[in-house]
Amino acid sequence: MKSTVNHKQSLRPNGLEQRTTNQMGQVLVLALVIVGLVMINTLVIVSGSQIFSQNTNYTVQASQALNLAEAGVDKALASLNATGGSYNGEPETLLGGGSYSVTITTPNTTTKVIESTGYIPSKDNPKAKRTIKINAGKGVGISFVYGVQVGEGGLQMAETSKVDGSVYSNGNIEMDNNAKITGDAYVAGGTEAIADQQSDCTPPNCTDFIFGKNVAGDDRLDIAQSFRLSSSSYLGKVELKLKKIGSPSDITVRVMEDKNGKPDKGNVLTSGTLAASLVTGQYGFPEVAFDTAPYLSSNTTYWIMLDTSLNASNYWAWSADSLQGYTGGSPSWSPDWQAGNPAWNAISADLGFKVYLGGVPTHIQGGNNGSTISGNAYANTLRNLTVGGGAYYQMAENVSAGSNHPDSTDPTPKTMPISDANIAAWKTAASEAGVYSGNISSCRSQLGPGQYVGNVTFPVGCIVMIIDPVWITGNLRLNNGAELQLDASYGSTSGVVIADGTIELSQNNKILSLGTPGSYLMAISTYDSRTNGVEAIVVENSSNDGILYAPYGIAKIENTNAISELTAWKVKLLNGVIITYDTGLSSAYFSSGPSGAYSLVKGTYQLK
Repeated sequence: MKSTVNHKQSLRPNGLEQRTTNQMGQVLVLALVIVGLVMINTLVIVSGSQIFSQNTNYTVQASQALNLAEAGVDKALASLNATGGSYNGEPETLLGGGSYSVTITTPNTTTKVIESTGYIPSKDNPKAKRTIKINAGKGVGISFVYGVQVGEGGLQMAETSKVDGSVYSNGNIEMDNNAKITGDAYVAGGTEAIADQQSDCTPPNCTDFIFGKNVAGDDRLDIAQSFRLSSSSYLGKVELKLKKIGSPSDITVRVMEDKNGKPDKGNVLTSGTLAASLVTGQYGFPEVAFDTAPYLSSNTTYWIMLDTSLNASNYWAWSADSLQGYTGGSPSWSPDWQAGNPAWNAISADLGFKVYLGGVPTHIQGGNNGSTISGNAYANTLRNLTVGGGAYYQMAENVSAGSNHPDSTDPTPKTMPISDANIAAWKTAASEAGVYSGNISSCRSQLGPGQYVGNVTFPVGCIVMIIDPVWITGNLRLNNGAELQLDASYGSTSGVVIADGTIELSQNNKILSLGTPGSYLMAISTYDSRTNGVEAIVVENSSNDGILYAPYGIAKIENTNAISELTAWKVKLLNGVIITYDTGLSSAYFSSGPSGAYSLVKGTYQLK
């Protein structure tokens, strides 16, 4: 028994040692597994961090390359304008931590194709690169956003005439029985014909006040001119005597109250946009239309303030009178009108401007039966109308509408889409191309560019290719079946024919584009109908496919016509006339004249 007991006792330590050894092995294996997992996770994290770092670096480098490519485009546009279009690009230009290259091609006489590539760190060994391609045109982009836009002369619509689109008129709309507007109709509150306040200079006392750039170490960004009205009334419109250098962006214009002899940033009464396309390299008085028409008190100081951005190549000049002949106010400039305590610096001159009063009652007047506006109707007074949408008015008589909005504020006047300065620049470009004297009465296969001193009459069935700008100092007449066609080289851009006299289109005439989106031929009459009532543009039966424009004239459109766009001081639509708005007109680009500078053709930007 003793031996047996001793034998069992001798086995117990050995079993315990074996179990302990097994447990230690399992712990070791588990530790190795954990260490392996930690190492794997560490490697994954390190690898992911490296990938993230690489991706981040590439993203930053790609963004830098894109910035360089855009810098190349800016350089190309500036160089084209500085050299009159003879700039041909550059193989590689170092800039910052990289470089860019630019190539220029010329598909036609008015267009340059710019392709700019940015490289990080260099063209020979790029870690990132981006390429931008744009079209640049020496012209201007003009927007026609209404089927019919009318000045103070107003719109007259005879029976069964129709505007397939919207109408904006600064004067009254008169609609006979069964006349119809399929979109919205606006009649702005009337504006006085004569400016209440104005300032201008006479040579040799005219100077340029430069702004929108750094001048002698000063960032002249925000410019303001004060004025005081002689009568209390609603604000109508403002005109500013400006010119541009290069291709600056649109300007935000504000009307502000005065505080201690400075513009009060806390009391902005209204604001509007001055379209850069209305301004050229020569001084003009482009209009500014505001979003609302505030009521201004007489003998109270207010400010017209222009807010711009800093650009050394694209900036503005405001005509200044060094004699300071305007006694109703004075100008100042600031580097930042929105600063906590903005600094305003006096200008030793008066800036050129005109302020017109509004508040003249206007109306939309329907016939006794069936005058219809399918969209909304906006006017001080509405009479004898069926309105499919909302009726917005201060007075209404015999109006049936989807909804009524009495006591509505009058719409504000709209500026014409083309300024006097635009037209003057087209004329200058035409005369520089050549001056030709004598009337033209025979058929020609081609006309332009140039200034034609005299009348131009094309006979029956004559088809004429137009290369703009064409300026006719007399009258333009197309006899039955004659056509003006834009030359095939224009692609998606547009052209213009200007007549100082009247324009008469007979039966079956056509003013034709190329049929490509954005391409139009526009006929402009600068004839002034306001004093004698003679029509500036007359369109007979079955004519037209283009844009008709008469900023100071009456446009009379006769039976069964379909026109893409009509803008005039006054418009008369006779029985059965249909105006069909083409949506492409919201961004028509004219490839000659007004801007005098190469600029981006909207819609052509490509990132490759």
